[in-house]
Amino acid sequence: MDKNSIESVLENYTALVKRVDDHLLNIEKKYADKIVCKKGCDTCCRFLTLFPVEAVSISSAFGKLPEEIQTIIVNNLKNREDACPLLINRACALYSHRPIICRTHGYPIYMEKDGEPLVDFCPKNFNGITSFPKDALLSIEQLNTTLTTINRYFLDSIETDPPFPDRIPISGALFLEK
Repeated sequence: MDKNSIESVLENYTALVKRVDDHLLNIEKKYADKIVCKKGCDTCCRFLTLFPVEAVSISSAFGKLPEEIQTIIVNNLKNREDACPLLINRACALYSHRPIICRTHGYPIYMEKDGEPLVDFCPKNFNGITSFPKDALLSIEQLNTTLTTINRYFLDSIETDPPFPDRIPISGALFLEK
């Protein structure tokens, strides 16, 4: 798949990322003094699996990195079991292209558990806050439904042989374009 067609089939995913980023930017402005997660805070950065649409986005970004950075990441794959291989000096080498879960981790997420409403966020962030206004919350169900729909459309828009699996480990995602 050429780079122009990749960008074309990633348009919906890119639009979702922008909407999520805009929401999080508003949270960061509103709660700037309560968010402690900054560059170097990497305890949540774990090895994970991605939807194919996210994997292709990551692969495309990985291919544009300087060769020396790619080499460090490949070595990280060999030497780390649980930590994300994209971490270099406790910072994400593909931060601007990170998956949705990485973007939203630590921010207030609304979900239901056993039929009860629940708001989850990183315990290091939002110290002293006991509730959030509705516009500060991301609905995990709505976000997952949207991402799943975008991924389905993406898969229907491309042909791969063999077809992509439902989830792709980040280690496999890095080399989809190679």
